[in-house]
Amino acid sequence: MTTTNWSLKVDRGRQTWEHSQEKKEATDVDIHLLRLKEPGTHCPEGCDLNKAKTPQQAIKKAFQYFSKVQTEDGHWAGDYGGPMFLLPGLVITCYITGYQLPEPTQREIIRYLFNRQNPVDGGWGLHIEAHSDIFGTTLQYVSLRLLGVPADHPSAVKARTFLLQNGGATGIPSWGKFWLATLNAYDWNGLNPIPIEFWLLPYNLPIAPGRWWCHCRMVYLPMSYIFAKKTTGPLTDLVKDLRREIYCQEYEKINWSEQRNNISKLDMYYEHTSLLNVINGSLNVYEKVHSKWLRDKAIDYTFDHIRYEDEQTKYIDIGPVNKTVNMLCVWDREGKSPAFYKHADRLKDYLWLSFDGMKMQGYNGSQLWDTAFTIQAFMESGIANQFPDCMKLANHYLDITQVPDDARDMNHYHRHYSKGAWPFSTVDHGWPISDCTAEGIKSALALRSLSFIDPIGLERVADGINVLLTLQNSDGGWASYENTRGPRWLEKFNPSEVFQNIMIDYSYVECSAACIQAMSSFRKHAPTHPRIKEINRSINRGIKFIKSIQREDGSWLGSWGICFTYGTWFGIEGLVASGEPLTSPSIVKACKFLASKQRADGGWGESFKSNVTKEYVQHETSQVVNTGWALLSLMSAKYPDRECIERGIKFLIQRQYPNGDFPQESIIGVFNFNCMISYSNYKNIFPLWALSRYNQLYLKSKI
Repeated sequence: MTTTNWSLKVDRGRQTWEHSQEKKEATDVDIHLLRLKEPGTHCPEGCDLNKAKTPQQAIKKAFQYFSKVQTEDGHWAGDYGGPMFLLPGLVITCYITGYQLPEPTQREIIRYLFNRQNPVDGGWGLHIEAHSDIFGTTLQYVSLRLLGVPADHPSAVKARTFLLQNGGATGIPSWGKFWLATLNAYDWNGLNPIPIEFWLLPYNLPIAPGRWWCHCRMVYLPMSYIFAKKTTGPLTDLVKDLRREIYCQEYEKINWSEQRNNISKLDMYYEHTSLLNVINGSLNVYEKVHSKWLRDKAIDYTFDHIRYEDEQTKYIDIGPVNKTVNMLCVWDREGKSPAFYKHADRLKDYLWLSFDGMKMQGYNGSQLWDTAFTIQAFMESGIANQFPDCMKLANHYLDITQVPDDARDMNHYHRHYSKGAWPFSTVDHGWPISDCTAEGIKSALALRSLSFIDPIGLERVADGINVLLTLQNSDGGWASYENTRGPRWLEKFNPSEVFQNIMIDYSYVECSAACIQAMSSFRKHAPTHPRIKEINRSINRGIKFIKSIQREDGSWLGSWGICFTYGTWFGIEGLVASGEPLTSPSIVKACKFLASKQRADGGWGESFKSNVTKEYVQHETSQVVNTGWALLSLMSAKYPDRECIERGIKFLIQRQYPNGDFPQESIIGVFNFNCMISYSNYKNIFPLWALSRYNQLYLKSKI
């Protein structure tokens, strides 16, 4: 019997790790997620440890294993960690506000930070596979010290050595400067202003915050409040020690105004434009003469928007950065009020325990996203009818996660239609997303073929289609959460230094292709729907957009996965679903591109450096997820070279563990080009999906 002190608890998608003093028998889900047994050796009921030799055997084993690690509310839980800059915000906020994390949680956070420290130079990077930099190293070092790790601990000494050898914390990017300033370990005069008065600008101005990408908007909203209030933690003895430890000169002698644009070369990815530098100079002058009346008005206005975001998401908030900054704003405004403790309770939604310790996820999970892909992979296997309990549960999660209503006062608070949409994670989170809605629609329609399913009604599916129609941009494509509201030149105002394309919501091949697939499927199920002509026009416009952004080599740049393999999978699937002829030059070129990247072992492997450089970079080894995407693409297009496909299928079968699981390999997700993020369920979903399509297309064998 395998035992553990930790167990995952779920409730309508909410995932929280709970600790008990006494060890208890671990569930299949706990064993899978925490790697309590050697990879490939855990054998849930109905599984065996006989290595698959045929595609059919591999499909059955993959389905059996993954169905056994479904959570009791119907979704598949997984690790959505990877970024290293998130957890320090939580630790710093808890320290400033005096909120005590449970001791077992603190121990696991420390273990995670030690495990993810670069063993060569002692630093940390932007994400778990990145090179060490000042942003990552400073914030992880500070976090360890706040959690009780002494300065003379060997890991702390090594980190501090790296930091001081590379210029110290004065060269930290702006988000790091912000967090250190709130902690009282950096002077507010060393930051470029975050002008809160911007929030009072009318929406018809192109630079108004309501036109920004929602993640950018919701991060700089509370940051501007904190900057305006100069909310700062107490100068404790520990903070005094940090002032001495992380800088190359005495804290009191640092010329803070000279540090505003001091960003280490290790960190700089997206430099400030000349225009932004001029504006920052003017804003620094404005900070000395601003109207107190106007600032107070802006503070009240922004806090109203912060409170709205908190209440609409049940204190989860759109993401981990604004989650912790919003919590700090509530503490500043109200102290330890009921709203503060609602925030504190939702910290657990972001804390994820894995084999390497406890991290902060890039969202409150990827529950709906992973479940929708899993449903589609299972349905294409041809054996979903053999697993009625699993499929009923998956349908249940899909059912309870659709957003039932539009947000209140959505125009005032810059929100888009959401009734009928699906979010990335949970219905409590509730932010509508184009491709999540599309994958929800595709899954709901696919499940209708199972006789034992109580399907989501076509009326509700149509509500999702309505959301997609409203989200199409003037260029024919789809962005992520909202329409593209601002001009492209707004990117000249990007102050982040470490991310690109944050200022507006751009049209993406992934979102666009997913929406085209969803509408194409819907028109087959509801050919007489009143909006069918609009749907047809929308698909045609979307196809033109996808073709327009295809690269000369036939690929599409992926913005949410690694990278050209991912983007090209979506591009091909979208074109094929719309009815584009398989002889179309766009499809033929895309297939040739993918085939040219196949490796000698039959697999595909792409490095995250493809996203950073926007040029294809081979990984050191083939990856099962990249291979799954490439094979799905080629088979969707009926690529004539079957030998190429069969080599990829043999690679997947060879890589599969005897119990039906697949190895966790390199990080596979990305956002804003420079930061990678984990999707731990992808290794179970996409190899199975590719094997299933191969069996359906070529073998047509019953399993």
